[in-house]
Amino acid sequence: MDKVVDLVSEMGFWGWIAVIVVAGIAGQTVIVIKKMGIKHSERMAKIANGMDPGDENAAYKKDEI
Repeated sequence: MDKVVDLVSEMGFWGWIAVIVVAGIAGQTVIVIKKMGIKHSERMAKIANGMDPGDENAAYKKDEI
């Protein structure tokens, strides 16, 4: 625990900026991976239901008047 306190006290302003940037990039990466997983599961559901997975707008065009 003492090493963590020493690290925090020695980092300074620019160290905290670097930590914030790295955390932001990691968070953004997690979000992108989750979005890719959702798109993949939607694509697999379309294939399972016999729909064309490549034409995303076709489903919306059928519902329009």
